[in-house]
Amino acid sequence: MTPSIPSELLLTIFDLAVHTPFDPEVQPLETISSLDDLVIGEPLPSTMASIGATTTSRIHKDDNYPESQLESGIIAHVTNPFTPLDISHVCRDWRLIAFSAPELWSSIYVADGQPSTVHLLRLWLQNSGSRPRDLVFRDTPGVTSGDIFRPSNTIVEMLKVAAAHSKRWRSFKVRLRRGRLWMTNVMEALSGIETHLLEALALGPQFSDVWIRALITGSPQLQELQMWSTMDRSKDFLLAVPFHRLTTITLTMVAFQRDSLFLNSLRRCEVLETLTISLNVGSYWGALQPPSSSDAAVSIPSLRHLNLIGKSALVTCDLLQNLHLPSLVSLSLHTRYYDMQINARHLRNDVYMALEDLFTRSQCHLRSFKIRDEKEGGFEGRLLSILHHPALRDLGELRVGSEVGERALEWLGGGDPTNTPPFQDLKHIHLEAFAADPKILSATVVAMIGLRIRGTGLVAKLRCLTVGFLSETQLIYETRAWNGLVAERGGLGVDKVFYFASNAERTRRLRSEFLYRDFSLIQDW
Repeated sequence: MTPSIPSELLLTIFDLAVHTPFDPEVQPLETISSLDDLVIGEPLPSTMASIGATTTSRIHKDDNYPESQLESGIIAHVTNPFTPLDISHVCRDWRLIAFSAPELWSSIYVADGQPSTVHLLRLWLQNSGSRPRDLVFRDTPGVTSGDIFRPSNTIVEMLKVAAAHSKRWRSFKVRLRRGRLWMTNVMEALSGIETHLLEALALGPQFSDVWIRALITGSPQLQELQMWSTMDRSKDFLLAVPFHRLTTITLTMVAFQRDSLFLNSLRRCEVLETLTISLNVGSYWGALQPPSSSDAAVSIPSLRHLNLIGKSALVTCDLLQNLHLPSLVSLSLHTRYYDMQINARHLRNDVYMALEDLFTRSQCHLRSFKIRDEKEGGFEGRLLSILHHPALRDLGELRVGSEVGERALEWLGGGDPTNTPPFQDLKHIHLEAFAADPKILSATVVAMIGLRIRGTGLVAKLRCLTVGFLSETQLIYETRAWNGLVAERGGLGVDKVFYFASNAERTRRLRSEFLYRDFSLIQDW
């Protein structure tokens, strides 16, 4: 007789099954034991030479992820197609548990939809009971012109159904493609909603500022705002935004105007902790300009986390120069260096100079620094230059998405054995693309760790080491060296992950990096 599983444990398993991120392209890491027969030093089919010297330029950016992976219907997580309905089909007992657990149904992600999906949405809303609900409406890029009106009408009908439950909304997010819907019908479907519990709001640029202003005004608990427009032309709209109580702001693919009203409105923020911005190039004329002086920069004393994506060095530099962030502890930057003659570098075109200027002006002390530069040529030198800034002295987490080599590893190890390694409080190191010298096989990563822990006690602080190797041969060699170090030291207490950073793997990780709060930060890139 098969022992029964307690309902409480089953419910925990079900919750993880439907609310955990899912990526079908994730493959189990190949164990080193299966590679032991390979001769170290002999090239494998995928080595540095087969990948190329500029791998980042060849990484595909899926600007429509996760919509590009979706099918029409309803799911419970932004990337997970497994739903409570799938659980209910297993057996009667599981169905009873699933249908009596409102927590499994309170996160509702709607994509496109067929007429039958309307009934499905009613079922989800019914099963979610009285719990606060998180609703996300989006469409997939695969609808053909012949089907354009049917899913559009279905979405409008589903919005009407959802509107009847607006009193229980905790988050409401709508991102629909231009030209796919008559927005007057959408806003009419949402008329009369009551959003007293709404904490998070995300709306695409098609909604009128008058309609959004009314929705925001009627949401006294609103703390998180996500938009695809700065609304720089609408002073009345910006006056209605409760900047004083917003903790999180996300702006996707936006371009700030000269004397930006939105940027200046950030001065009203009192509790803002996280600001995420992906920058569109926009038009240079009338675009944001550097402040007249450092004192004129927009100061946000409460801001602790800044996530910034900019494919244009000019607009990225201009934004960085307009900010003063004295409490900043975490910075994530995705950029593309604009290569110019050394004598032409200045704050308007050199992101690294603009970063140093921001750090110096703000007098901040970062605990986490993540950087990815699509211009990999010369990146290692630029990285080492910025890592020397005093603002990074107390760094606890370092993540580098671009290619680095032995020079960076030697510096992280302290270089000369008599030197003290930098970043004494470093707990997490993640290098996504380590390129070793293909002519000289050496365990550079393990040597760096050995230098950091020699008689200093730093190993007690290091908790996680993740390295993606551009060479499978190097991966095998480093893994064996690590095992030897562990055997010698008797365990390091470090969570180590070594993997082969193929183009496919780097593409997958980049795609996940751009996914932020249910949407892609580079949609329509």
